[in-house]
Amino acid sequence: MKLARLIAKNLKRRPMRTLLTLLGVASAMLLFVLVESLSAGLDRAMGGTEAARTLVVYRQNRYCPQTSFLPESYVERIRKIPGVVSALPVKVFLNNCRASLDLVTFQGAPAEELLRARPVQVLEGDAARFVRDADAALVGRAFAARKGLRVGDSFRFGNITVKVAGIFSSAEPVEEDVVMTHLEFLQRAGPVNRLGTVTQFEVKIDDAARAKEIAAAIDDQFRTAQEPTDTRAKLAFLESATRDLREILGFARWLGIGCVAVVLALVANTVLMSSQERVREFGVFRTLGFREQHIAFLVLGEALILALGGSALGLGAAQLIVETSHVSIGSEGVSVGFRIVPALALRVALVAGAAGALAGLYPALRSASRPVVAALREA
Repeated sequence: MKLARLIAKNLKRRPMRTLLTLLGVASAMLLFVLVESLSAGLDRAMGGTEAARTLVVYRQNRYCPQTSFLPESYVERIRKIPGVVSALPVKVFLNNCRASLDLVTFQGAPAEELLRARPVQVLEGDAARFVRDADAALVGRAFAARKGLRVGDSFRFGNITVKVAGIFSSAEPVEEDVVMTHLEFLQRAGPVNRLGTVTQFEVKIDDAARAKEIAAAIDDQFRTAQEPTDTRAKLAFLESATRDLREILGFARWLGIGCVAVVLALVANTVLMSSQERVREFGVFRTLGFREQHIAFLVLGEALILALGGSALGLGAAQLIVETSHVSIGSEGVSVGFRIVPALALRVALVAGAAGALAGLYPALRSASRPVVAALREA
């Protein structure tokens, strides 16, 4: 406890230097946390409970929902294939196929079938109103929070205007950032205006082990049709849709490594300057009975407090940004929210601790190994 008090007293000795170091570490760790929170969001998006038993039937050789057009009539033929439990025709309209921080995704499907097929829970509003009114929509809670929407509001995007009949949560994280409408309403909407066509079919199967077999049977059914299909497991479909996000994440992780290097440099510089100023003081401590390990602990403890304290500030700032802005990034109709989970907080603490220990190691060894007489003679 005495050593801890000495560490705290020394940090207060140069308050401006300590504050600037803490803020520098916090800024670097803020970026590191945001990068890792995107990774946590991607992992959550891929962890839907129904992904293993769901296939997505898409137009062959199409990468974007805006270019995938399939006849709605395919749904009856898909439902007759052995192993298929249900098939939901879905029309998708979005504002951008590539990576975007403000992705708006409409998904239209037959209302009653949609509610049966998707595990959604209406938190506010009335599902019956959604079924009854052709221009009504159910809005995912993540999208509603991002846009500040309430039940009864009207939401307009382009030439599409819908009334918010309810706000829902879902066991499938990627669905909480979409606007669900009636299929025919979206088909007739100005920017879409293609009655009788859909973007994809969501197919539930009875056995996840037969996914490849059933997918091949669906594609064989339409191999010679004018609009051939490409059927994949939902997990594979999501991985393909988020490939741009993964490329961004891969690059951002290099920035995260740079942030850790900045933390290391900031803390090492501050601690080295501090220990250099206190050479004679350490010599006096040695004459009073302090051992080498005590001196090393003083210097190393200072480095750890700077690294961990700054990282705690950065983590808190990142949590505030994520909670208040509801920031997300999307690609090809799949939105991924930034998430700060306990495992991420633990990882930040471990990284900060390791960086602090490494930054303080050389100054600690140098201060502890300096001879007492040489330290007392230091000007």
